[in-house]
Amino acid sequence: MTRSGTLQQSPLAERIAKLVSQLQSGGVIISDGIQAQEIPGRGIGVIACRMVPAGERIIQFPVTSLLNPRTAKAALLREVSDRGASSMFTLTATPIREEATARKRVKRDASVKAHAGKYANLLDSLSSHQLLAYYLYRERLRKDSRWNSFFDVLPTLDAFGGLPLVWAVLDHGRKRFLDYLPASTYKHATRMSKQFWGDLTAVRSICANVEDVELFIWAWLCVNSRCLYYYMAEAPTTGDCMTLAPIVDFLNHSDEEHCSIQVYDGALATKFFGLVTTRSYDVGDEIYLSYGAHTNSFLLCEYGFTLAANKNTELDITAELLAILKWGRRTSRCQTEGEATEIESPKLTFLDAYGYLGDYTLSLDTISYRTEVALAVSQVREDVCREPTGDEPKARTLERSQLKAFISGMAHGSKFKAQSTATLNAILDDVVNNCDIMLAKANDDIECSGEIRENIVRLYNERKQIACAHLRMHR
Repeated sequence: MTRSGTLQQSPLAERIAKLVSQLQSGGVIISDGIQAQEIPGRGIGVIACRMVPAGERIIQFPVTSLLNPRTAKAALLREVSDRGASSMFTLTATPIREEATARKRVKRDASVKAHAGKYANLLDSLSSHQLLAYYLYRERLRKDSRWNSFFDVLPTLDAFGGLPLVWAVLDHGRKRFLDYLPASTYKHATRMSKQFWGDLTAVRSICANVEDVELFIWAWLCVNSRCLYYYMAEAPTTGDCMTLAPIVDFLNHSDEEHCSIQVYDGALATKFFGLVTTRSYDVGDEIYLSYGAHTNSFLLCEYGFTLAANKNTELDITAELLAILKWGRRTSRCQTEGEATEIESPKLTFLDAYGYLGDYTLSLDTISYRTEVALAVSQVREDVCREPTGDEPKARTLERSQLKAFISGMAHGSKFKAQSTATLNAILDDVVNNCDIMLAKANDDIECSGEIRENIVRLYNERKQIACAHLRMHR
């Protein structure tokens, strides 16, 4: 891997100071009440260096200083204008020749303008994630990139070593740890791996010289783990409304609200992107930003960490419940969710038609309604989930009516309660047993040490805690 995996030569504090100075010279306002610094075991964080009240705007960016698809695309098209397109695109139907003299510059600019739309369309064919990852990849290889101060404080690829995606794509002796993950976490990691390879393929299809997989996964993960939501009218989906904002991305995650992102108009119609506190801080307090109401399973796959105490923790039993819905029995196999949903089944088709297929979860004290619906469907006959026939038995028609009334909220579903509880308890018994097995396996594996072991153990302890809580309530 080039550059992103190398050891930084200057101390972290100096690199942070250099970035701050560069941002401020570019019009970014950073409050004197905050300071970015290393926090042992958690990388860089932001600390209050004086009392910071709620409602203070602690960081303000001119939107033109953000790194997002809009500014990245503009920079890439400027490079086409300055250097030609042959070094950037693999699909250059009408290449632009370099001109050697100032006399021919006007003619060259006209050629660029004439074909700029084609190159812009090529870039527009990429998603925001793909475009930003490509831009970071390309800029990281340049010695004179304007973003080098930012790159020098971003995590190295080694720092991303706790993410299941890295285990899957690069291995580094860690691929086997994927087998330690709960089924729902494994599915999330598999989905991310598929997205990564798809994004790399898409970028390579139009962009030249994207050969270093390690450098691309570094760039891809920097975008994935550090981007914030920023509305852009030209973005095709809300998922494409993403931006990188140096310093803001230093704030660590909390499951409580600490700050909010605001976009507002300034003087001369200039728009600004700001970070505003929603609570007060004393000197020495760390200032956080909530990345969203995420479970530890999500946080591990997307960011590479888990929280010791996460109020959004939940037990996902989708794989276990889908197996029952499909095969009518529990299964000891771990990775069943994908297999179950790929095979046609009247019950799965029925749930899909009503919008209740998948995502079956429990919190410490509640069962999601989706889960209750799936438990009810699991106990009816398959004929009940098929389209009615003119001569079907009245009992089947009645049972279908009762099931639909429960799904629509017109009935409490008391008819299904007892069997649903029995089915759920059986699933939870299996969950507890599986957690004990996997906890022992992780603890006995001397090579699965440090943060990776801690995160895996935390996931299974959470699953076991929630399962035991519901078993106590319903027995």
